[in-house]
Amino acid sequence: MQIWKNTERSRRPLLYVSLIITAIIMLNIFSRIENWKRDLTTNQASLEFTATDELLRPPLLSMSTAAAADRIATWVETQGKWQMVSRKSVNDGVEIRLTRTTAILRFTDDIQIMLSSEGGSTRVSAESRSRIGKGDLGQNPRNLKELVSHLIQAG
Repeated sequence: MQIWKNTERSRRPLLYVSLIITAIIMLNIFSRIENWKRDLTTNQASLEFTATDELLRPPLLSMSTAAAADRIATWVETQGKWQMVSRKSVNDGVEIRLTRTTAILRFTDDIQIMLSSEGGSTRVSAESRSRIGKGDLGQNPRNLKELVSHLIQAG
């Protein structure tokens, strides 16, 4: 009987550490959710002119579509979570397909970007979609914000 009590007592610290680590991970996940109604029920996002967040609107870049595509490709190469899937010319623009893998659970999101010529500039349209699940916990809008933020900073 004495051996059982010592084993039980020695497992308590491990249990407490496990609970603390789990709580930290859950807090990290839930602290990223901006819109509970949207983020638990929607697994895609796209850039829209009517978006309240400026980083979720289609930016107009003062460069050619080829230069914008090169800029995106170069940036993706420096990002560990992003991967280039394809790049092809279509009509007066460029279509780019990317993937992004989430940090914690390693889910893959598909990002489709359309660069179209608008005068001497390039309009960026993009959509990010989760491969699985009903809700994305806000990851797809964050993917688009990260992309648009880079493009705006780059010019």
